[in-house]
Amino acid sequence: MKVDSVVVGSYHANCYVLREGTATIVVDPGDEPAEVLGLIDSADDVGSTGDVQIVASHCHCDHIGAVNEVAGAYGASFAVGREDGHAVADPHLSGFDEEGRDYRVEKVDRLLDDGDEIALGPYRFRVISTPGHTPGSICLYCAELNLMFTGDTLFANGIGRTDFIRGDAEAMRRTCSRLGTYPDSTILLPGHGPSTRLGVEKARNPLLRA
Repeated sequence: MKVDSVVVGSYHANCYVLREGTATIVVDPGDEPAEVLGLIDSADDVGSTGDVQIVASHCHCDHIGAVNEVAGAYGASFAVGREDGHAVADPHLSGFDEEGRDYRVEKVDRLLDDGDEIALGPYRFRVISTPGHTPGSICLYCAELNLMFTGDTLFANGIGRTDFIRGDAEAMRRTCSRLGTYPDSTILLPGHGPSTRLGVEKARNPLLRA
């Protein structure tokens, strides 16, 4: 499996493009649709309609701001955590209103729950419900690849803010405690900033050791 990434938007969010054969998953296409589409198109074979899936780690504007364009270009399906399913179509809950934009994602093909799986060729990404930053925040974990996409839940040397609308500090504490049970060697690919490993973050974040 190949993982490429591009940093998009004024919030410098990471958009990841995962490829296996002709199948593609786009994680958090948050802004600059031309950049995201260019990254997808850079593959030798981006697949036919139905081979591209979009997954948002949560509903915030800097993670969904190119969803409509990617879906339109490839007929891609769109999935998001169940508790954020309505928020992607609400500019107040997504934060687009603060940016002076009325961007809405009104077509959600799949609402994700804890334990669901997303397939990419032979690989399975398990959905981990990680409320705190938003109620519907999720991480995606692939045990075979020792890889976790953490969105705005867990960063290198930090965790997601809980002072935004619908944020919940107590839920974030429970989420961190849960994530701390995964293998220390797990590679973390966050929604902002550089990659890291879970063991490194556990050493400097007591919430992951709770």
